[in-house]
Amino acid sequence: MVCFRKLVLAVVAGGILSLGSALKAGVIYDNLPPLTDATGPDPVYADGPLYNSFSTGNTTSQLLDVKLFLFGTPGTQSTFTVSLLSDASNAPGTVLNTLGNFDDSQLNTDTPSVFDISVASIDLAASTRYWIELSGPLSVVAWSYASNMTGAGIIGEFSAYSPGGNVSVSANSHDTPPYLMQVSTTQSSNLPPVVVDPTPNPPVDPNPPSAVPEPGTLCQALSALAIGGVVIARRRVSRC
Repeated sequence: MVCFRKLVLAVVAGGILSLGSALKAGVIYDNLPPLTDATGPDPVYADGPLYNSFSTGNTTSQLLDVKLFLFGTPGTQSTFTVSLLSDASNAPGTVLNTLGNFDDSQLNTDTPSVFDISVASIDLAASTRYWIELSGPLSVVAWSYASNMTGAGIIGEFSAYSPGGNVSVSANSHDTPPYLMQVSTTQSSNLPPVVVDPTPNPPVDPNPPSAVPEPGTLCQALSALAIGGVVIARRRVSRC
């Protein structure tokens, strides 16, 4: 009877510890839909490797999960790699860990979707910037980038791409929003809140037109569409 009680107590204690570990998990970076919409994507064979940075809070933690918003186009089937990199003065540094090698056949070729990468508890230092790298020179994978700056942990971070092998880094901004990504760790405090972009792209009209717009309103709407097209075109040009 005593042994049975000890066994029960051990099982309960183990369950409490497991629950405690689960409760410690926290999202330190997130701009996946529906927080924001996708624009793009950038193909890794033309613009890669592709990179997105994130930063930890004021305590040490462990990386648990990374989600990327990826898209696969029909073409030569190959493989792509997702890696964790160090930071080199706000630019991608050296590879710290390979999070996984994946076949193109695992991608959704119909529409961009979340690609989930579970991680076996990689140690992360406190108050440190890291980078997620997506690479695969022959892969058909493409990484969608955001239409605006809505999200958690994206302010003050960076994205980068490297067409022709030349790495080009951009600070996250309304003009150059980052790739779509979510990073989960064991961090339980100092978690970043979701910040809504005050000027979403395209802008939200506070006075939407009626079902049958007046000529002047119609002209304004067409002008807004033209401006939005220019913004998207600029982003695509900067990513080519």
